[in-house]
Amino acid sequence: MKRLLLALVLPACAVGPAAAAPPARVVADPWPRSPVLLRLYALPASARDRERLTRALNLAPAEVAELRRLARSEAADSEAGRHVLGRQEATQLNVRIAAHRAEKDRKVRALLGGRYPAFRAWVRLWWASQVKAAR
Repeated sequence: MKRLLLALVLPACAVGPAAAAPPARVVADPWPRSPVLLRLYALPASARDRERLTRALNLAPAEVAELRRLARSEAADSEAGRHVLGRQEATQLNVRIAAHRAEKDRKVRALLGGRYPAFRAWVRLWWASQVKAAR
């Protein structure tokens, strides 16, 4: 317990240049744990961003259709969370959602092949801009 208390007190006592500047907010990589595809493909406000992603990765219509399908699976996971009644159900749902996220990532990797790293980079930048705009 003393270590925890010490860790909480020390940052408040910082001195020097680091103490003068507020801590920088780092936006975590949202993929695959956040509903990135749902935001891109289900929200009308994201139409321009969808077009940018399509151009940036040179996505074929069939690839866009698959990303839309995966977005619907993200929506289903989000909806399932609204119907959880107890701790055991929540635990089971979390296990299912974790499996869905891993499967979504596997499918996007297979779909995009060598463009997958570019997709991840694009998503990180886009997500950071979304977070910044929301603040």
